[in-house]
Amino acid sequence: MAKTLKRVTGELLRFSAVNIVATGISLILFNVLVHGVKGWFGSPLNGSPYIGYLLANSVGMFVSFYGSRYYAFKHRHAAGPGGGLLIYAVVNLLSFTIPMTCLWISRNVFEWDSIYADNISGNVIGALIANLFRFWAFRRFVFTRSSAHVGAGPIDQITPEFDPDHVPEHRADHVPEHLPGQQAEHAAGLEPEPATVAQPSPRNEPT
Repeated sequence: MAKTLKRVTGELLRFSAVNIVATGISLILFNVLVHGVKGWFGSPLNGSPYIGYLLANSVGMFVSFYGSRYYAFKHRHAAGPGGGLLIYAVVNLLSFTIPMTCLWISRNVFEWDSIYADNISGNVIGALIANLFRFWAFRRFVFTRSSAHVGAGPIDQITPEFDPDHVPEHRADHVPEHLPGQQAEHAAGLEPEPATVAQPSPRNEPT
C-alpha cells in the first residue's frame, strides 16, 4: 500500500510539473489570440474565445504528451498507435469540454468577459478539474502498466505459492515401503553404507 501510494504520488508530481509547462504555453497563446498584445497586434479571436482556447491548448497538448511519455510516465507502457498519441489526443479533446464549459458559464451565465474572468474560469478552475480528469484517464487508458511487465507471458505472470499443508509424495522424507535396502536409503537422501565384502575363510595349509 505504501509503495503504491509513493508511486502514484511521484507520478502525480511529475505530471503536474509537465502540465505547468504545457499550461503556461497554452495560457500565453490563449491570451495572445483572444486578448492580443498591446502595442503589437489586436485580438483576432476575441469574439471566439472557444476557438482560441482549442487552438492554444492543442499546442499545449503536444507539449504535455511528450513530457508525460518521456518523463511523468516513462516507466509505464504507452497503449495504442503512435506510442499512445492517438488515445492521448482523444482524452485531451474530451477534457477540453471541462474548461470550455467553465468559460461558457462565466461568459453566458455571469456575463463576465474580462481577461481576469476568462483566465480564472478557463485556465484556473477549468484547467484544475481537467488535469485531474486527464491524470486518471492517462493512467487508465494511455499509460496502462509498468514497462517492466511488458511482454510478460502467462508463465511469467504465474507465481506458484507454497502450501505447507500439502506435502508432495515425491519428497525426500517420504520413502516408499516397498524399496528394499540401499534403494530406500538413496530415496531418503542417506548415503548407503558400504557393502561388506565377505572374506574367504583361511584354509589349513599342510605343514
